[in-house]
Amino acid sequence: MGTLLQTLPDGPLDIVGDVHGELEALKDLLHHLGYGKDGRHPEGRHLVFVGDLVDRGPDSLGVVRLVAKLMEKGVASCIVGNHELNLLLGKRRAGNEWFWGEDQELRDHGHRIDQALANDDTRVEIMLFILRLPLALQRADLRVVHACWDTRAIKSLHEAQCGLVELFYDSEQAITLAAVKAGHRRNSMAANLARQNDNPVTVLTSGQERPAKEPFRAGGQTRYVERLPWWESYEDPIEVVFGHYWRALDPDIRAVKRGPYLFGERPFHQALGPLDNAYCVDFSVGYRNVARAKGDVTRRSTALAALRHPERVLMLDSGTTVAITGI
Repeated sequence: MGTLLQTLPDGPLDIVGDVHGELEALKDLLHHLGYGKDGRHPEGRHLVFVGDLVDRGPDSLGVVRLVAKLMEKGVASCIVGNHELNLLLGKRRAGNEWFWGEDQELRDHGHRIDQALANDDTRVEIMLFILRLPLALQRADLRVVHACWDTRAIKSLHEAQCGLVELFYDSEQAITLAAVKAGHRRNSMAANLARQNDNPVTVLTSGQERPAKEPFRAGGQTRYVERLPWWESYEDPIEVVFGHYWRALDPDIRAVKRGPYLFGERPFHQALGPLDNAYCVDFSVGYRNVARAKGDVTRRSTALAALRHPERVLMLDSGTTVAITGI
């Protein structure tokens, strides 16, 4: 098993956002980026996947197998997202029914959402793949993480003497004991927020959270906490790229309307943070399979995208390229 914090290769990179089982979109994107059928790029570019390869879309196994093949050839790197973490921890969530060999039904509509289903053999294959992945990648000029670059969490990865699953459970146990010792109930909001924000595995893969102003429904359950736009206080000069947050190509046409939209009125091609050196490369492609079931694909604007570094150009799976501003 590799270390939980690994080094990005030198040279030009194509950093791909959350794929969420959209195999055809990934193939289209790789074609537009100039990668050949053998997975290699004529300019020697390297692919970096920010995690969340799986769930929601029609062919998560196909995506995992393609990325694994690219990694075996040495032309790609990948990190763990919260959806891969859920599979490792055996957590059933809306959108990962396929992993358990079950059909997913569209809530309140009764339509089956098309997904290739896993079996015992493919579950083992997927788990072994995920266990090879680090939680973050870095080099002198760039950082890549799924949800949140957190200094304390990264320090924990440097110090970790165990694997991802062990680090998760050891951290959760220590945080829970500290919360109870401080007078909080085990399942209180204070304890839950501590487990979210202080566990290095959790904060890197699903970000920082705070109490929500109003409860809202998301992922099939009522939420009392909301995500925190941590990049607004990211003041390190090293650029950071991440996924996870369902950014919209058009803020007025968002795939997910529940909960706060963390990017305000900033256009999708604008960098984030006080130094304009943070960028979210997730453009809600995870909604596409639900959109197909609802028949509203044309109403929702989503994309699978890759940020080209150092060119700072965004490539969409449609073939559209857009220059990033501010970064």
